[in-house]
Amino acid sequence: MHLLYVPTLGCNLGCSYCYLGDQTTRKTLKQDAARATATLRHALEAFEAAGVLAFNVSLHGGEVTTMPPAVLEELFTLIRGYYMGHFDALSALGQPKSVPHIKTNLYRFEPLYDLFVKHKVSISASIDLPLSMHAKHRTTRGGASWLDKTLENLRLLARYPHAKKISATLCEEHLADIPAIIEDIWFIHRELGFDMNRFNVMFAFESELNESHEVSKGKAPLTQASPAKQMELYRALNEAFSGTELEEGLRRHWFDEFKPSYCTSAFNCGERFFLLQSDGSVYSCVRGQGLEELHYGNVFTDSVEQILATGARKVSALHQAHGFDASCQGCGHLRLCRTGCPAVKLQMKSAKSYTCDLQKAIYTDSPRSFPADPPEAQQDYARWYARNMHPRLAFAEAPAPKPGVLLPNDLYEEKNTLLALIEEDETLKALYSSEAFVLEMGDERLPLSSQLLKRERSLFTLTKEDRLRLHVRRDVFQKACPEPIRNTLYLQMLRDTPVVYGDEKRTKQEHLFTYQLHFQCLEPSDTLGEEYVMADLGGVLHLHRGLYLPGVTNNLFVTTQYLREYHYQKQKNNAFYHIQAINLPFQNFEFYYVP
Repeated sequence: MHLLYVPTLGCNLGCSYCYLGDQTTRKTLKQDAARATATLRHALEAFEAAGVLAFNVSLHGGEVTTMPPAVLEELFTLIRGYYMGHFDALSALGQPKSVPHIKTNLYRFEPLYDLFVKHKVSISASIDLPLSMHAKHRTTRGGASWLDKTLENLRLLARYPHAKKISATLCEEHLADIPAIIEDIWFIHRELGFDMNRFNVMFAFESELNESHEVSKGKAPLTQASPAKQMELYRALNEAFSGTELEEGLRRHWFDEFKPSYCTSAFNCGERFFLLQSDGSVYSCVRGQGLEELHYGNVFTDSVEQILATGARKVSALHQAHGFDASCQGCGHLRLCRTGCPAVKLQMKSAKSYTCDLQKAIYTDSPRSFPADPPEAQQDYARWYARNMHPRLAFAEAPAPKPGVLLPNDLYEEKNTLLALIEEDETLKALYSSEAFVLEMGDERLPLSSQLLKRERSLFTLTKEDRLRLHVRRDVFQKACPEPIRNTLYLQMLRDTPVVYGDEKRTKQEHLFTYQLHFQCLEPSDTLGEEYVMADLGGVLHLHRGLYLPGVTNNLFVTTQYLREYHYQKQKNNAFYHIQAINLPFQNFEFYYVP
């Protein structure tokens, strides 16, 4: 799982577009500081006990750096220890994490610099672009600009010796001056010394919590960037930075949030992405904080299994609530995008990603990295997606079922299985016996079994020189027959040339001939003793050698006349027997014939 940990919702800034709204109060900072480390330790232990490995533990806010340095020291130590304790497992998953990561507004970066260096903390810094908008909208809680301090901290971040990057959250108002954004990217890169290849863009989205917070202050909330403005920025950045030292960042990192590897493109992010707060509450992510629709439970009161199940269920419910957009159903990139973030869908009351046009442009510009599915594969995936994410929609759009028959509930009960029916019937035991018929072929004796009960199929080759004799137990002729003198040895020869006939129009092997020999005409067995009689089959089989085709198997069935009649009567009397013995149940011998 990917775990964001929020030791506090408190924040030292008052950004105009903050999706947390009134939750960023600093009133709980002391309480948060007292429980921050214990909560994370408890959660990691609970996850581990449930067999869940957190492959990425990132600290998020509010603002993480409002925590006292001693608490940050404890958190960093705990996270590093967790990574080292699971180093082999994480490496096997391709996630060899070893250091903590934080998201920060940089306001307290300078006084905490040495602590970050000590623990090799990976830093993700948030700013506004253009920088003039940073001064206007990323202000202190009192509404004051701190842009000069931001620039100094960016210079310090440029010298920071460990992993680092910068992100910028943009609204429609930020995109009113795209040339200024481009100019400030170069300014940070060239004048402040921070390598802007390690930069990424994010777009703010509509948030009821933010709207109510801003309105309460008498301000109008900022506007979500329109698809047209998103595309204008994307094209402008490509034009400005292609062929420069920042082209790698442009292609590799700047638009990562809109690529398939990001959580917003997960099929069900509730199965692997989670946010934990210091009070034990578990939400989907930073976008879902404070929203009941994305609250999964609490690590102190709910089991890990309950939390995981609730996450998957609530995310599915949000996707389902807004339907499966028609344009998504026919989109060749559905497999990559999977219709977008459920938290944003909730806020926007929309069924598709709010950055759809931008994502399509990114995919189109990198066709080998993000190929579109061909039509047939696209439709296959769309149907799969509908069945698994929108089952009601898939059911509603499915063709009306054909009229069917309700089979009896006891059809598959143990007492009605073929083996159970045989065990309860002495005549069926004889009919299916693997000792009743023994075929002598040269020096080899082959006990014949019912084709319905065989575990494997054996094929033989016969020539006109082969001697073939069938030995039959005498008592078999007494089964279902009051006078054995009236009974016969019953042979049926079939050939594997399929034909269709009968009321059921089944495809069956073709019948070649039937041969009967009365019991009193059989000779005593000269090899198996008094309990057996025998018949020489060589003559009758070779007599019809012209019917045996090269490369085609022939199938000889053996039984008695009265057992055969008993089988068909049993089919009439017992439906469970009939349905399982619809094919010939008699002992058989399959062979190729070589002239």
